[in-house]
Amino acid sequence: MNREELLPSLPPTVTEAVTRPITPPLLTTKEGWYAAYARHLKAPDLSDCAPRGTRVGPLDPRMMYHAEMLPVMTPALERGLKDARRLLRVSRFRSVGRSIDMVVDGDRGAGKSTLAIQIGRGFHGMVETDFGVDPDRVPVIYLTVPPEREGNLNWAMPFAQFLGLDHTLNPKERTRRTADMTEPIVHVMNEVKTQLVIIDGIDRLRRSEIADAFDYLECLQDRTRISYLLCGTGARDVVHEAAYDDKRARLPKEIKGAKFRSDRPVLWAGAIRYGEDWHRVVEAFEDDLVLYDHKPKTLLGLSKYLHKRTGGYIETLSYLICQAAQEAIETGTEAVTKLLLDDIRTGRGDVL
Repeated sequence: MNREELLPSLPPTVTEAVTRPITPPLLTTKEGWYAAYARHLKAPDLSDCAPRGTRVGPLDPRMMYHAEMLPVMTPALERGLKDARRLLRVSRFRSVGRSIDMVVDGDRGAGKSTLAIQIGRGFHGMVETDFGVDPDRVPVIYLTVPPEREGNLNWAMPFAQFLGLDHTLNPKERTRRTADMTEPIVHVMNEVKTQLVIIDGIDRLRRSEIADAFDYLECLQDRTRISYLLCGTGARDVVHEAAYDDKRARLPKEIKGAKFRSDRPVLWAGAIRYGEDWHRVVEAFEDDLVLYDHKPKTLLGLSKYLHKRTGGYIETLSYLICQAAQEAIETGTEAVTKLLLDDIRTGRGDVL
């Protein structure tokens, strides 16, 4: 799978979507998700940029581009996208039983949220490729675990907010909420043909909250055709706790939870070991730099140094290189060097 396959195959009416940097969308709203789905980051062409030596501000196209750069295909992302595609494909047209769920687990900073979002984008694109563009269809919902998690009301709120449902007794008094939005949510999800719900931050659930949370999520699933993608550090253990608590599992003690840490497939994102995979990731970042004086293979030659600085974590590597690139543009040095990288904090093993 190459980088282009990270992006969904967008139908013609969507291919004109964002090709320039935009304000990062809030993914937990329908409008924000659609903006992120349609957004296509594109590296600026140096011939179209401010001439060498020109003083630029934070809104310069190269400065904005190097705040994020293009997605890089890590081993976890490549494997996770492949596994998710298979799981979602087999679940789409099954009529009996719940759709299969997935878990994205791994270390902090290893790209779990990126994997979950790219899975959502890919599935959204697959649906539009198969059935065409329909503004009334919402194939994917992206949520984060709500700050208050007691009762159906609090769990219903993020669903209602994403779908744009009015969840207040009085629209002018946004703090006065209705009792429960579950019925409207179920009705709307069926009407707009939602098939995938991504819930990020599942690790925020306290142990005492897990059973009630999964009762609610499974209640929604029993009345719709949705698959869940549950994402967070330790998500596998959260799912295990939900599946094998005392009131759910009527299995002999020697079987209950002893063999399987999760009855959902787990997509794992971890630190990248030093070796060929790491070299490919570093080279991909280097190829995407848009600088006047950067010497090719400089970062690749610093591959071992970069692994030591970042621990092999893709998020830390991304922040390190992006900061260095922006600094190189702002100062006019136009190159990422070890001297510059030494001066940038990563948060992993920095010596003050």
